[in-house]
Amino acid sequence: MFSIKHKSAHVTKLYLNRSLVLGSLAGLTILFLLGAAAYAHLGDIPQVDARVGGLKAASFPKGNESAALRLAVNETGITAVTAEQLRTANFRFDTLSPATISLSRNGDAVPFLVKETATGSALYFYAQAITNTLEAPAIYLLQSGEGLAMAQLKSPPSGKGTSYGTHWYRWEENSSLLTQTNSDDIWFGPLLLAPHAWKLSLDTIRPTNGPGSLTIQLWSSTQDIPDPDHHVAVALNGRSLTNWYWDGIREETIELDIPQDTFAATADNLLTIAMPGDTGATGEALYLDWIQLAYESELTTRYGQVLFGSSADNLLVHDTSKQMLIFDISNAAAPTYLYDYVYLENQVAFAGTGSNRTYAILEPDQALVPEMNRIPQWEESLRSTTHGADYLAIIADVNGFGEAIQPLLALRQQQGLRVTAVSITQIYDEFGYGQQTTNAIRDFLAYTAANWQPPAPRYVLLVGDASYDLLNTANSPNKNLLPTALVKLNNDWGDEYIASDTWFTIFDGETPQMAIGRFPAQTLSELTAMVQKTVDYETAVTTDLNWANNVLLVADDEPLFDTISDQFAATLKNDGYFVHELHMSVNENIHYEIMSAINQGVGLVSYVGHGGPRMWGDEAVFHADDAAMLTNATRLPIFATFTCLNGAFADPEIDSLAETLLGEAGGGAVVAIAPSGRVPLSLNDNANTTLSQAFYQVYTGNEAATIGDVLLLAKQEQTAVSTIHLFNLLGDPALRFHQP
Repeated sequence: MFSIKHKSAHVTKLYLNRSLVLGSLAGLTILFLLGAAAYAHLGDIPQVDARVGGLKAASFPKGNESAALRLAVNETGITAVTAEQLRTANFRFDTLSPATISLSRNGDAVPFLVKETATGSALYFYAQAITNTLEAPAIYLLQSGEGLAMAQLKSPPSGKGTSYGTHWYRWEENSSLLTQTNSDDIWFGPLLLAPHAWKLSLDTIRPTNGPGSLTIQLWSSTQDIPDPDHHVAVALNGRSLTNWYWDGIREETIELDIPQDTFAATADNLLTIAMPGDTGATGEALYLDWIQLAYESELTTRYGQVLFGSSADNLLVHDTSKQMLIFDISNAAAPTYLYDYVYLENQVAFAGTGSNRTYAILEPDQALVPEMNRIPQWEESLRSTTHGADYLAIIADVNGFGEAIQPLLALRQQQGLRVTAVSITQIYDEFGYGQQTTNAIRDFLAYTAANWQPPAPRYVLLVGDASYDLLNTANSPNKNLLPTALVKLNNDWGDEYIASDTWFTIFDGETPQMAIGRFPAQTLSELTAMVQKTVDYETAVTTDLNWANNVLLVADDEPLFDTISDQFAATLKNDGYFVHELHMSVNENIHYEIMSAINQGVGLVSYVGHGGPRMWGDEAVFHADDAAMLTNATRLPIFATFTCLNGAFADPEIDSLAETLLGEAGGGAVVAIAPSGRVPLSLNDNANTTLSQAFYQVYTGNEAATIGDVLLLAKQEQTAVSTIHLFNLLGDPALRFHQP
């Protein structure tokens, strides 16, 4: 039997520093215990009443009929939908046939078989799940039109058949997101610390006592002076299979043969992966990724659908029915339905199709059942070349978000911008083949730049929060409402994945083409506060804007940070700003000075130094918890923090400092420029070439009138990929900031 075991867990975050017992961990490690789950249901479509730029700000479905169905698949195997299920989903068709219905995945036709069952006709197809990417589940689209019929082959047996085949069992627990890895698969299972013995009960397999094979994929996350510095002992049912040694931080694959008589045919089997901790290393840590077993087992549908391999000329399936279905799935893209077999006394005999073939056998009611969501008939296609926009708002499908954003859209339209708002689900449908993928967002933006009426969009506002827990399976406080891109960077400490909205606007090469920002709102109240603060900032009637000329610069207690802050101050003073500098090298007790300055009114707050997701410096001179005590509701600054992690908006467990300030209704910030990951010190070696210096040069010049343009122009001057992706704009990129 082929099976995949998935587990989800509560989110846990571990910060493992080089200075700790696991000192040779690759720097700061963030662990999120997450998992894989089904695709989210289609939410309410945000709507905007006014017509802007020739396109309704958010197009919406026509009526109740489904133009197509989105079939979400989480397991690999033969999958089926019945005619009755399709009618219940309001999918209209005359007959269930490849002549009138098409099935596809990522734009490629998927062959299917229509069979009559005891409960009516059903459509069967071979589905392949996604288990090791950030884009699960796999999505198949069912829609009207000519489809691809599955090939069929007669398979009467030519002699006595074997009753055994090679079965597979796969364990994979996508529960830990390891951002610091050079693996293409950044999802892993549990973290194991030596000495430890991890055990897996194989109670769902039914092997014979014949031979088999075992593959274990893992990631070792420590290194030390001894070579080798890792040791794993693998045993099955108490019988040693290997003592495996290797060295360093890397991906490691263990491939083993399992000898005859190692499997227990009449009892549960137990796999043990032990870390003795005997290499002499100070500490030893690894993450399990996945485990796959191949073993011999009887052919039967008694326990459910079976996927197996065989080279036999003839095969015999026990304890089955006359209605059993047989598929050759050796070519996953072109499976074949096998029929005309021989049934006798609860056994089915059929002819094999060749050497090293893979088959699926099942009773009609043992087919996998996908999760179905209807794809609406959108009123207007995003691919129409008659559209045009200067300002794009991409809105998460959350009740009320479409209405809450309208005051800002109206303001931008009054300012002369062509404004268009779009549902994220429509983007998935038209540019991602229904798949919830970040590529769909980038492809949509690239399409607007190349095909919509010129000029191309200048500003993109993402409305909704993002999370590394893409499918919200850990039930963390922060849900993934509108995803961000995870970009792999090579920094001072090696490879690391960080959250980047800028990635969406890079179509060719490495230079962003649009100013992009995000309202990282989880709730309607948070979004309402962000919209209101933005509108008030630009429209408040006041005779006193002197506060906006005030700047607060804070520097951590290292000479490099003092130098950078002083350079910022000189640039700002030359442009007429009143600068107040606080240097922690002079006085670390500046918490209340920071709070007081913000409450009195400053147009810009900037910090350079060490930091974390919710604070500045080891001393926490400013913390996210301070936001609730800010009373600067009518004097909102721009926050620009050139530190580490202050803008980690994709954290599923906590709100970063930048997010907290942006969502605080009674004060805080109107917009924030902040990093989603750690900033390599090498980027600050020459302050004149850093993004921060370029930002202030543009900010004080006459090149840009909006904060998004400032950051975009600064990024377009950069050569370091890290700086382009690390710093995100939280807030409206079209914000017109106050200048002296």
